Amino acid sequence: MWAAIVLVVLACGYLYTNRHLPSKFKQQKAVGWNAYFDVAVQGGLFLGSGLFLTIALWLTAWVIMCLFNIPWLFDWTSHKFTFAYDILKIRIFGLSFFSAATLGFTILISIGAAKNAEKKFRDPSQRNAILREIASNSATESVIFEAIESGLLLLITLKSRKVYVGMVDEARFHHLDTDTIVIIPLMSGYRHKDTLTFVMENNYAQHYQEEGITLTSQPLSVYQFRHVLPFDQIESLSLFNVNTFEKFKSRSNDMDNDTDTN
Repeated sequence: MWAAIVLVVLACGYLYTNRHLPSKFKQQKAVGWNAYFDVAVQGGLFLGSGLFLTIALWLTAWVIMCLFNIPWLFDWTSHKFTFAYDILKIRIFGLSFFSAATLGFTILISIGAAKNAEKKFRDPSQRNAILREIASNSATESVIFEAIESGLLLLITLKSRKVYVGMVDEARFHHLDTDTIVIIPLMSGYRHKDTLTFVMENNYAQHYQEEGITLTSQPLSVYQFRHVLPFDQIESLSLFNVNTFEKFKSRSNDMDNDTDTN
């Protein structure tokens, strides 16, 4: 019996964490037994809620039984109701009514919570709050979410010193892909081997403009240029502003010219 209860608790916890995106993100980032612990804790909360509802239901039945038994207090020949106690004697699949009702409520509560979590994410007015909650669990995800929310570009440096600058595809949050990041590149290049400054090689933005490629153009749109970058290959990432980059580059060139003149 206890094995069945543990199984139901874990299943209910997993059902919810798999639908609630912040919980799913935390679970995917968990290491070792922490993932199972998070599922068990959530399932335990549902079990506690189911137990509370079962007790409340039985107490309600007991109060009703007492009210029905008021005439019996004055006349012992009248019928005495015992249905509140009789309920406890019922067995369902080998479980007492109390245990079966608790597990039943646990399952219903978890299903309702999972559906409510999905409904909230489909609501645009609540989606950003959910994504912000996901981002709060990781500094990296916080920067990525800020880029999406503010419409800023992201500069990503790979361990190979290859550099990409582009817009983040927010679909990764929808599918909760924590192993990769997908960007629509606007520039690419590499880090200089000595100064580690960004050297641009390909200007995708200029190519898009020259070829009339937009978000909705056919047969090619900017989405056909998406790059999928594995997180384990990323050395660093940061927000990127084109005007700031151009100013810094101009100052660096001026300093180099002054050095050459001297």
